Amino acid sequence: MRQLLFLVAAQLFAIISFAQTSSISGTVANASDSIPLSGANIVLTKNDSNKGRGVIADFDGNFSFDNVTDGAFLLKISYVGYQDFTRKIRVNGRPIQLGILPLQEEVEELNEAVVTGQAVRVLQKGDTLQYNANAYKTLPDASAEDLLEKMPTVVIENGKVQAEGEDVKQVLVDGKRFFGDDPTAAIRNLPAEVIDKIEIFDKQSDQAEFTGFDDGETSKTINIVTKADRRNGQFGKIYVGYGSEDKYQAGGNINLFSGDQRISIIGMANNVNQQNFSTEDLLGVVGSSGGGRGGGQGGRGGGQGGRDGGQGGGRGGNSSGASANDFLVGQQAGITDSQSGGINFTDEWGDKVDVSASYFFNRSDNVSDQLMSQQFFDEGGINEIYDESSSSQSNNINHRFNGQLDFEIDSLNSLTWRPKLSFQTNDGLQSIFGQTLLGADVLNQTDNDFNADLSALSFSNDLIWKHKFTKPRRTLSVRLNTGFSPKKGESYLFSENSFGNQPADTLLIDQYATLDLNSWNASANLQYTEPLGEKSMLMLNYRTSYQQEESNKETFDFNEETTQYDLFDQGLSNVFSNDYFTQQAGGGYNYRSGGLTLMARANLQWANLLNEQTSPFENTYENTFWNVLPMAMLRYTISRKENLRLSYRTNTQLPSIEQLQNVVDNNNPLQLTVGNPDLVQSYGHNLFARYTKSNTERASVFFAMVGGSLTNGYIANSTYLSGYDLPELEGFEAQEGAQLTRPINLDGQWSLRSFMTYGFPVSALKSNLNIDLTSSFGRTPGLVNDALNYSNNTTVGAGLTLGSSFSDRLDFTLSSRSNYNTVGNSLVATGNTQYFNQNTRLKFNAIIDSGFVFRTDLTHQWYTGLDETFDQNYLLWNMSIGKKVFKNDRGEISLSVFDLLDQNNSLTRNATETYIEDIQTNVLQQYFMLGFKYDLRHFRVNKK
Repeated sequence: MRQLLFLVAAQLFAIISFAQTSSISGTVANASDSIPLSGANIVLTKNDSNKGRGVIADFDGNFSFDNVTDGAFLLKISYVGYQDFTRKIRVNGRPIQLGILPLQEEVEELNEAVVTGQAVRVLQKGDTLQYNANAYKTLPDASAEDLLEKMPTVVIENGKVQAEGEDVKQVLVDGKRFFGDDPTAAIRNLPAEVIDKIEIFDKQSDQAEFTGFDDGETSKTINIVTKADRRNGQFGKIYVGYGSEDKYQAGGNINLFSGDQRISIIGMANNVNQQNFSTEDLLGVVGSSGGGRGGGQGGRGGGQGGRDGGQGGGRGGNSSGASANDFLVGQQAGITDSQSGGINFTDEWGDKVDVSASYFFNRSDNVSDQLMSQQFFDEGGINEIYDESSSSQSNNINHRFNGQLDFEIDSLNSLTWRPKLSFQTNDGLQSIFGQTLLGADVLNQTDNDFNADLSALSFSNDLIWKHKFTKPRRTLSVRLNTGFSPKKGESYLFSENSFGNQPADTLLIDQYATLDLNSWNASANLQYTEPLGEKSMLMLNYRTSYQQEESNKETFDFNEETTQYDLFDQGLSNVFSNDYFTQQAGGGYNYRSGGLTLMARANLQWANLLNEQTSPFENTYENTFWNVLPMAMLRYTISRKENLRLSYRTNTQLPSIEQLQNVVDNNNPLQLTVGNPDLVQSYGHNLFARYTKSNTERASVFFAMVGGSLTNGYIANSTYLSGYDLPELEGFEAQEGAQLTRPINLDGQWSLRSFMTYGFPVSALKSNLNIDLTSSFGRTPGLVNDALNYSNNTTVGAGLTLGSSFSDRLDFTLSSRSNYNTVGNSLVATGNTQYFNQNTRLKFNAIIDSGFVFRTDLTHQWYTGLDETFDQNYLLWNMSIGKKVFKNDRGEISLSVFDLLDQNNSLTRNATETYIEDIQTNVLQQYFMLGFKYDLRHFRVNKK
């Protein structure tokens, strides 16, 4: 009996042992800095078999193999630019957690002269360019911006960062978000001293990073990798200064780093146009000359929204469904007095939760005086000129909060939650005097004051659930998004206008208007992936979205009898709403083998747009759209030094409610605008190619990019000039001689741009030289007096940047950029112009004997080919002399002068499908300032 029981037990044990499976998981990371290596290839092969199983590391470098039988295995990890990693593993029925598996970077065999003469400057790692910060010397108190300016493929102008020919959407620090989606806040508040590497890459969407299915949805991203010995401690700076004309500045930042927990605090106050952040402009007023005129019809050149329409069918204008960067704008024209503060927090709570959050506040008072000249053309060759002088004052307050929480529920499920909340108020006053000229004759003129008080709130909520099945690469992910954005405002307009030379044509306007706009949206996106063998993958997706917007504008004229604004103006009032509902479904195929990745997908999109006007008249407009949206991508890692990427994508773009609402905006009675409820979707094609090659031995990098787009149904402008019969406007009678602009759909808009750069060291100068060539060609359609006009714009440019790499005691950066521009109009040859502009800048900083510091910054600006009024040729020269004080030269006392030669100026030229515009704005004048700065540095080294 005992023998029988023993045999049965042995048999059961053998069966259980035979059927038992286990799992193997781990994380792939860079050996030197522990940064995860997303996209690494991991292959698990059993010793007694030639067949292996392969997976790809996700965005956090994690991978797992499920249903692994007992036995001996060989694990092999490969990643471009790194040495292969292998490990022998024995499975005995229990889950195996391998932890962090470090990959060593490949070191190329260099000849002795190269090893002793120059550091490795750049490495190509798949789609990522990685620069070695140590190869680009800066002073000890330099910022990340000073460092980035020296690097190939990077261009920084007025705080706006471009890399590889595209706008940078976000800057990460060690792979973590830093102050949300504001690149300026990151590069201007982090010291160059703590930076080890700079990585430039195209960040994929959350779902693509999870599934391994490249969906072509990317955003240009810079990842700042900090030095390992600078990740524990406190560092930052404080500064204060006071000067002539009551000029002042004060501020600072402090970073508290303790392993995974990082806290950064920034603050500043000044009246010298310093801005270490981007402003989020929900109202569309900060970047305009209107100082509070935002919230109208979208104005001239409204056109399409940004490039982030994607396959989901984006919407133009300031809708709540827009991407995070749509409302970030640079510094205002004019002179600004600003105060700001912010805090950024990142941490890891245990093994399952990663959290990041940031809050930012800024207040700015802006004063702007402008001279503007617009030149219009019609098919008769008659040039109509609109000249305007304006003075505006505005106060803008902005709060914004960004958060992200990543929660790993278990080995198969995870959640990402990303809330965002913004609030903005703006009140402004603008006075303008404008007149329309035809030759020497004055056709009309206006003298008006406009006062507006506006507010806006935007809230969005993004939730992503990700599930892995036990079968490798089989995944399911669901993304839910909601948003809400109310805007409110009121305005007063007092205007004296004359049309022609007769007193009877004089028009007095005294009115009060209110605006109430509410928008909310919800969307859901479901994506499923299924592996087809070891190299291929199938993806199925479904997406639905709904957006509703309501806009109520009421206008009242002043009643002299009651001395109140109680006369309802029906022609300038309107109640309008639109509902936009979309559904799309489709699939895609992804093939990956070695360095080659191919992806193709297509979606069928159905969309319904319902516009309803309930006041002053009832009208309903409804359109249904069917579109096929294909997309394709090829990525080929030719070698560890070369990478090629080709992509094609399509998108639809819906007009904003401001462009749809059929109500007249008469803020400038000489130039009226009105919406068009008959607008429909536009359909765009985008083609992009990029090639990168790095040479470690020569320490050089070559990058070339070309991209083009074609849009049918482009949302252009139709303009009727003075003296032309205007179309009938619903409930509004326009004065004879006024202009009118309204949006309209037109085919035939296209653009083409290219960017090429070559960076290499100049050993004789101990410097790095970057040379780049740029070009852009574009055709924009428009109507002028019902005649079709194509505005053809061409820009060809060249630039160079020479950055020193001597030591940390002497630093200079010399850069120059020249552009030759032509503007042609198909309607009339007299509207063709050509002009040249050049910007040259020298930044020189030196710490000389006894701790004295000399800094100088020269900028030469040259515009020619405009006209005598707007041609510019001036030199802006800033200089300071200082003395280092305290231990380790942490402090500095300095005397500085802004605009030493008193030549500062500002000029902007814009070309649209209906006019060419030149704008000259007041600028900061010469001042002297005595300042003090102190650098905070205290780092702890972890002892192993």
